[in-house]
Amino acid sequence: MKPDGLIKQVSLSVEPPSLNDTASDLERFQKNLSPLLDGRPLQTTLASLRDLGPALRGGEWQVVATLADIGDSWRLIRVDPTNHPSPVLGLAIDLGTTTVVAELIEVGTGKVLASRLVYNAQKEYGVDVTTRMMYAERPGGLSELRQVILTTMNEHVVALCAETNGRPEDIAAIVIAGNTIMIHLLLGLDPSSIRREPYVPATTVFPILTAVEVGLNVNSGAPIYMFPAASGYIGGDVTAGLLGTHIPDEEPLSILIDIGTNGETVLGNNGFLLACSGSAGSAFEGCGLEWGMAAQPGAIDRIRFDGDRLIYHTVDDQPARGICGSGLIEALGAFLQSGLINRSGRVNLALPGAQNFKGHPEILLVPAADTARGKEITLRQGDIENLIRDKAALYAGSRILLANTGMTFDDVERIFIAGNFGQSLEIEQAVRIGLLPDIPRERIKFIGNSSLTGARTALLSRDAWRRAQEIASSITCLELTIEPRYFDEYTAALFLPHTDLSLFPSIL
Repeated sequence: MKPDGLIKQVSLSVEPPSLNDTASDLERFQKNLSPLLDGRPLQTTLASLRDLGPALRGGEWQVVATLADIGDSWRLIRVDPTNHPSPVLGLAIDLGTTTVVAELIEVGTGKVLASRLVYNAQKEYGVDVTTRMMYAERPGGLSELRQVILTTMNEHVVALCAETNGRPEDIAAIVIAGNTIMIHLLLGLDPSSIRREPYVPATTVFPILTAVEVGLNVNSGAPIYMFPAASGYIGGDVTAGLLGTHIPDEEPLSILIDIGTNGETVLGNNGFLLACSGSAGSAFEGCGLEWGMAAQPGAIDRIRFDGDRLIYHTVDDQPARGICGSGLIEALGAFLQSGLINRSGRVNLALPGAQNFKGHPEILLVPAADTARGKEITLRQGDIENLIRDKAALYAGSRILLANTGMTFDDVERIFIAGNFGQSLEIEQAVRIGLLPDIPRERIKFIGNSSLTGARTALLSRDAWRRAQEIASSITCLELTIEPRYFDEYTAALFLPHTDLSLFPSIL
C-alpha cells in the first residue's frame, strides 16, 4: 500500500480476550493500532464496527485495517482478516458541467483499472451552469438536480465495478474535482447567490463527508474529498488542474486554459496565480451543436484536407456519430485554409462541400451512407458562430490576464491546454483560428483532462491533497464582468484568427 496516499492499510496482531482481560474488541484493536499512527485520533464508522468482531475472530486476531486521512484524524473504513483481505479501490472523478469522467483505481499500486465517460444528465435542465442555477431556484428544482447527478455517479460505480469484477463496498475513498456550482448541486447547497452580484458561493472549502451522507453507493464510511475552489466561478476543477500541471510549484510563467463549459484561464507560476472565467467552451465540448458530442467512440476527432478531399478520423475508428472538440478545432482551421469559410466564419456556398439546408448554410463532413446513424453529419453556420464566440472568449480572457500583469504572450513560456474533448489536438489549427496565440509551438502543450489527473494525484498522495488546499487559497480571481477592456478584447477576437492580424504573423 502506498505509504503517502489518502488511503492506507496497516497489519495488526491483536491480543485475544480472556476472562482476565475482557476489554472490548475496539479497545484492544485501538491499543495495537495507535502506535502505528502519527498521533492523530481514530474515528470509527458503523460499517467498520460491524466488520471488527468477525474480522478479529475470523483472522485469528490477525487483521488488516483500512484507514483514510481526513485531516485532523484518521477514519477507520474497514477491517479484514489477514487471511482474507479485500481489495482497496478508490474513485477519481471529474464532475464536469457537460461530462462526468471517472477512474477506478487500485489504491495499493496506483493502477487505473477502468475509466468511463458519460454526459452529465443535468444537461437536460440546461447546458450551462447559469441555466441550472435558475432551475435550482424552482420549487424542488435543487433536489431534482442533486438526484440526477447522484444517479449518474452511482451508475459510474456500478459500471466500473462490473467491468473489473470489483465490489462497490471495496471503494474506500472518492476524490472529486468539479466546478463550484456542480459541487453545490451535488451536495444540495443553494447556488443562487453565485448567479447574482457579488457572485458569492455558500462555501469554497468543502468538508470531508462520508459516502452515505452524500448518497454515493460505495463503502458507507468512504470519505468524499472535494477539491477546494477559489471562487464561485474558479472551482475545484481548476485547483485540480493546477495541481496536475505543477504550475504553482515551478518558475516558468505559464497559462492553463481549461476548454470546458466555463472557460477558466489561469496565469502564473510559483510566485502568483491570477485566474478568470468566461462563459465559453461548451461548444468545444459538443453542446449546442447539431452533431456535437463528447470524445466517445465514433466521434470525429481529426479533420484535414488532402487536396479537395476531406479526411477525418473517429475515436476507436468507429463509424462516425458526431464530432468532438479536437475535430471541431481542426475543422474550423481546415475550412479557413480551404476557403470554405471566411475570416468572419461565413460559409462559402460556391465551393464543393458547402450546401444550403432550409436556408441555413452548412458544410458536409460525412455522407449519410458512411455514418453510424444513416444521416449526414454537417457543421452548420450557427455551429460555426457558436465556436467562434467560445474561442473569442477564451483568447480574450488570456489577453486580459496578461494585460493586468503588464505582460504579453511573448513572456509566456508554457501554455497548457486542458479539456475533455479528444485525445489529440492539432496545435497549428488551434492557432490558425485564434483559439491560441501565435507563439513558438513547442511552448504549447495539450494535456487532456487535467482535472481528472489532479484528482488521481490527490487520491494517491496525501502531500498532493494538502498542496491543493494551498493552491486554492493562493489564487487571485479577476471578475471579467467588471473588467472594462474585456468586451473590446472579446469583440476583436470574433474573427479568424483575429481582427488584428499582426498578432498572428506566422499563419498569414
